[in-house]
Amino acid sequence: MRIVQTAFALVAALTISSCAYLPKSVSCPETAQWSAWINAMPGPDAEPTLIVTGRAYVPQHRRAILRAGPTDRMSPAGQRFSLFLFVDPDAEEGWRDVRAEIRPALPEYREVTIACAGEEVARIETIETAY
Repeated sequence: MRIVQTAFALVAALTISSCAYLPKSVSCPETAQWSAWINAMPGPDAEPTLIVTGRAYVPQHRRAILRAGPTDRMSPAGQRFSLFLFVDPDAEEGWRDVRAEIRPALPEYREVTIACAGEEVARIETIETAY
């Protein structure tokens, strides 16, 4: 049991150190061109997928990542996503595409909300489904 606990602690420490979040004092990037849609196209191994895309203007040595958050319990549901900035010594300043997916997606969504550092940066209220 002791070996498992030690291994878990080591993996957790390595994971945390490899993903250096920016301090709270760093503001969220400017964002634009947000869209959300459900890919419900048929095909082998096809599964409905909610796809959210946008663009973020990131400073030098930073990388932006979009991650899915909680789904609310309304009907139809709303879906939350969070935009995070990470330190990346090799990253250049400029506009970068960000994308996140949820699979399997619900049949429909009322809205998709994107937040950064707890502040809403975008709300998408039209989510089309492609069949």
